[in-house]
Amino acid sequence: MKFLPRLRIKLRRLKKLAKSPLLRKLDLLHESKRKRVFQESCEAYQMQIEDEYEKASPIMQKIKLPYSTRERFLYDGTFHEAVGRVLLIAQFFAMMPVYGVTSKRPSNLQFSWRYLRTCWCLIFIASSLVDLGLSLYKVLNDPITFNSIKPIIFRACIFLVCVYSLNLARKWPKLMHYWDQIEQDLPQYQTQTEKWQMAHTIRMTMFVGMMLSFAEHLLSMLSAVNYSAYCNQSSDPIENYFLHTNDEIFYVFHYSNLLAVWGKLQNFYSTFIWNYMDIFVMIISIGLASKFRQLNDNLKKFKGMNMSPSYWSERRIQYRNICMLCDKMDNAISFITMVSFSNNLYFICVQLLRSLNNMPSIAHAVYFYFSLIFLIGRTLAVSLYSAWVHDESRLTLRYLRCVPKESWCAEVKRFSEEIASDMVALSGMKFFHLTRKLVLSVAGTIVTYELVLIQFHEDNDLWDCQQSYYF
Repeated sequence: MKFLPRLRIKLRRLKKLAKSPLLRKLDLLHESKRKRVFQESCEAYQMQIEDEYEKASPIMQKIKLPYSTRERFLYDGTFHEAVGRVLLIAQFFAMMPVYGVTSKRPSNLQFSWRYLRTCWCLIFIASSLVDLGLSLYKVLNDPITFNSIKPIIFRACIFLVCVYSLNLARKWPKLMHYWDQIEQDLPQYQTQTEKWQMAHTIRMTMFVGMMLSFAEHLLSMLSAVNYSAYCNQSSDPIENYFLHTNDEIFYVFHYSNLLAVWGKLQNFYSTFIWNYMDIFVMIISIGLASKFRQLNDNLKKFKGMNMSPSYWSERRIQYRNICMLCDKMDNAISFITMVSFSNNLYFICVQLLRSLNNMPSIAHAVYFYFSLIFLIGRTLAVSLYSAWVHDESRLTLRYLRCVPKESWCAEVKRFSEEIASDMVALSGMKFFHLTRKLVLSVAGTIVTYELVLIQFHEDNDLWDCQQSYYF
């Protein structure tokens, strides 16, 4: 009986110790360590299964499920796997020369100056530099006007984006490895539909953007054919077409079929890159917003429930890791974002100003208005997709406000204060943050610039054969 008071005292001490913050942190560390060991064991088991499959008979290797079924079944919901084919298409157009973009794991990503895709990228950069130099020479030898500098702006943006994408390709393996580490620590997807959703959004964005870009290029070719038929400089209609569409080349050199083909390929590739830099910013935004949504979906499942402080501490660490990932990716692509927005802002002002002129033909009018609507829609899509990252990061605060009174603790308070005080969003080299307020700011800026330009506007003849047809 004498030991009962001592036993009660010890039990009280143990209860106090169980509620201490130090013990909570130790439990969290042990829990994360157990998760890490479990994930490593799963990866080792998966590698073992793949090794056994490679050693299987050729007959078993030929047995394959339909492509779409196999893709959904094997997909693990990572951003690296979702963006792989998008980057593969970009490599065909001399961007992001990284080896292993379609592999299952980011550890297979490699960059080397000796790869063929890297050499192809360097060749296109050199070609873009020559094209930019020819445009500069033509513009500087003619009277400089607001419309005449459009080729320089366009080709300078293409050259800068290509150079920066080559530099980004060198960093891409480390970025994707870091991204994969963040994803492994997040609450995992429960269904194959959830794993497939981010990849589906990315691929549909790429597909729609490229199809609209291709349609715009076809309309531009039809309009150029109509324009070259009106402004005859040669008896050969094909030669006449290339003389107008590649006038910066034949301003310096005499016409040749080789130069004409080079100019057309350069224009086609430049048009793709001009659209792809907007799509690339949208794809990164979709990936980051999906990671915030992945965390928010887990918080939504336990909305209003009594959860332990260790649960909120773990979610706060995961949220902070996604914020660090967002900041790292923002530093990596902020230059492309800056070039994208400034380029779109300039060309929207130019196209709106040209809309005041009378369209000389139906083909010219269809191409012009389709291009203008596509340009405005693309700019709006980049703004909204980029603002999605900020919206999802703020959505977490809504679930924290639903925490019951009994479960409110220091971890929840700290979590909510971090969300309320932090600015989580992509930016354009830290000059502006991509939020929904930016859409109104850009619209107001366009209206202001347009009102200033209209005061100095003079009605130009769009059939002027002395002017450049393209940008």
